[in-house]
Amino acid sequence: MATVDQPLTVSQIRDAEDWTMLTVPERDLMDRAAEAVARECSLLLAARPEGVAGAEVVVLAGPGNNGGDALLAGALLAERGATVRAIPCGGRLHERGEARLSAAAGSRVEPSAGAVLVAGADLVVDGIVGLGAKAGLREPAASLVPLIPPTTPVVAVDLPSGLEADSGDDDAPHVRATVTVTFTAPKRCLVEQPAAQAAGRVIIADVGIELTEHEG
Repeated sequence: MATVDQPLTVSQIRDAEDWTMLTVPERDLMDRAAEAVARECSLLLAARPEGVAGAEVVVLAGPGNNGGDALLAGALLAERGATVRAIPCGGRLHERGEARLSAAAGSRVEPSAGAVLVAGADLVVDGIVGLGAKAGLREPAASLVPLIPPTTPVVAVDLPSGLEADSGDDDAPHVRATVTVTFTAPKRCLVEQPAAQAAGRVIIADVGIELTEHEG
């Protein structure tokens, strides 16, 4: 396991993930990522008089592993007493993540009902897209993200959706995070302006990715 402080490219991260998954199951890496995200969510919700219990949490989840991480984090929050609703932002939800959330009494809500939930949430988890995505937001995220009140804490999984990992540009619509929980190493969009201002406080979580000497 390792983390580094200097930015790595998407290609470098992918290579390290592929190497690690020769010996470590992908689900283990995702579970560790979810724990790290849920920890930061819990810290933000601790500012509420009731803490995590009874908090209204909305997970904006894409269909890939980034969305899966967000759903698994949502399941952990649900187990701690939060009311967690997941809105699919890519037509479907990550299968294991959705099953885990459902088992924890979380629920799936269709995007058509998402506007009220997003506007009234105590916290939003951004798991819309991951490292390989192009800049910008697609529907339904493009309509839902602007409805998040400026005072609502947002935790982004790996990077704020809408930014490109390998770029410091922020020209396209994107999520503005309170905290970004990124894995293994920062990405250029988290440290280079103007994109970095959308990342909020950046946490580099060790999820067990093995870095080569060149990457580390």
